[in-house]
Amino acid sequence: MIGRGFLLGVAFGCVLGVYIAPHLGRPAARKGDISETILPQLNIVQAEAEKATWPTDDETKAQLFNLSKWDLKKHGIGSKVSVNRCIQISQSEMACELLARLTWIDGETQIEAVFQAKPGGWKMVAAKNR
Repeated sequence: MIGRGFLLGVAFGCVLGVYIAPHLGRPAARKGDISETILPQLNIVQAEAEKATWPTDDETKAQLFNLSKWDLKKHGIGSKVSVNRCIQISQSEMACELLARLTWIDGETQIEAVFQAKPGGWKMVAAKNR
């Protein structure tokens, strides 16, 4: 005779199969599908800042060394920080992706930083390596 556990397993499998079967014919969700539905609602496409408004590479390097309390005169020579892209968070704040080549670290380091507008430029208020 067939056991009760076997019958429950078959019943559960049938219910699960009936639930999953309609979803098998649909194409899988891709990253583009989700972003195309979300981005227009959030207006993130318009939030990307123009490159002319980004902090300069030299300003970013000085701000990163200042925020991290590194000696710019000692370690700044040979170190390079460049701004890859920025997104306007608010009227006076911008988030940027940076690429740093620091003399005491082998290779490149990616850094995310937040800047606040100040008269005549930007001030880095937070930074995090990725």
